[in-house]
Amino acid sequence: MELGESPLATDSDWTDINAVNILTVHSAKGLEFPVVFIVNLVAQRFPTIERREQISIPDALIKELLPTGDFHLEEERRLFYVGMTRAKEKLYLTAADYYGEGKREKKLSPFIYEAIGNQMDDRDEKSFTNADQLSFLDYEVKTKAIEPVEKLKVNYLSYSQIETFETCPMHYKLRYIYKVPTSVSASQSFGTSMHLTLKEFFEKFAAGEKATDKMIYKLLEKNWIKEGYTTKKHEGDFFEKGKLYLSGFLKEDFNPKNLPLALEQPFNIPLGEDLKIGGRMDRVNDIGNGEIEIMDYKTGATIPSQKEVDKNLQLSFYALAATKIPDFPFAKKPEQIKLSLYFLDTQEKITTTRTAKQLEEATKEIFKIREEIEKSDFECSNHIFCQMGCEYSLFCKSDA
Repeated sequence: MELGESPLATDSDWTDINAVNILTVHSAKGLEFPVVFIVNLVAQRFPTIERREQISIPDALIKELLPTGDFHLEEERRLFYVGMTRAKEKLYLTAADYYGEGKREKKLSPFIYEAIGNQMDDRDEKSFTNADQLSFLDYEVKTKAIEPVEKLKVNYLSYSQIETFETCPMHYKLRYIYKVPTSVSASQSFGTSMHLTLKEFFEKFAAGEKATDKMIYKLLEKNWIKEGYTTKKHEGDFFEKGKLYLSGFLKEDFNPKNLPLALEQPFNIPLGEDLKIGGRMDRVNDIGNGEIEIMDYKTGATIPSQKEVDKNLQLSFYALAATKIPDFPFAKKPEQIKLSLYFLDTQEKITTTRTAKQLEEATKEIFKIREEIEKSDFECSNHIFCQMGCEYSLFCKSDA
């Protein structure tokens, strides 16, 4: 919206894109869609107010024939016709009582009457002028039976999905059911940059490169994601923080004699007949005696207690995966798995384990959450994150 229409808009095959396409009427010429919504159908929006040239050209200097009548209104009417005829199956003409720029109720566009005048109530069958237009209140509301919505069936869950649902059900619905995209935040970009840098660092070292601050800083610069930062200074502060994290990591955690067995290891495993769980393990270490350590990097500053880590569902996800994945270095018994959260801010590691019974309880908890999601009305929880500026606040009627 800020940059204006994409220069490639007219070159794209919009009909091949399985998404809601937002086009101007001009760029929709020649295209057809199963369903079309024409919006802003109120006076002074469609048709728009004619904007006169600031410096008018005298008629005597114009060689071609000038159009007679209200040329602007005629052109707007032609655009309205173009918009309507883009629809193959359903056409929705939409408008709002108010658009936020005043308290006076908007009047419907005269084009609506011209298009569907014979479908209005008898009391509305009258001449239509710019000074005498119908209000929304003059229309009879016609109701239609709504077909029952198919029951939601959740057959895949990640820890991120569960965390999102427990924070705010509406947020979960918009992100994971409707898949409404959002802009990337600074913390997301920073976390991804750090993970990519650490993965490539181990790969470079295994290939023979020397592990130095200079080497890992260069990798951070290469893998740095710029999106989400508000200013150059904001981005620069995060970059310097990343360098501190990586320098501390080299001093405190890096062991050149014990390289990871796996990096950024994805998993997607069945938890039952109709549910799979998935995710990604940041690092898998060999700790001897047939045991492994699954490590998850954390770039945030909040450090949980040991008790919280012992109950952490994300680590239970990793343990379940390590017991069910049949390939090396997994297929382990619960007692052969160590689970660690590594906090790059303080270079602190908190380690825990899971028993077979705890994994069984975690499985029951996951199925219970799945059931809650399937039965949810997805109301906003008005969580503190909502109040701090949730990216979906536009869709939400909470105070956020």
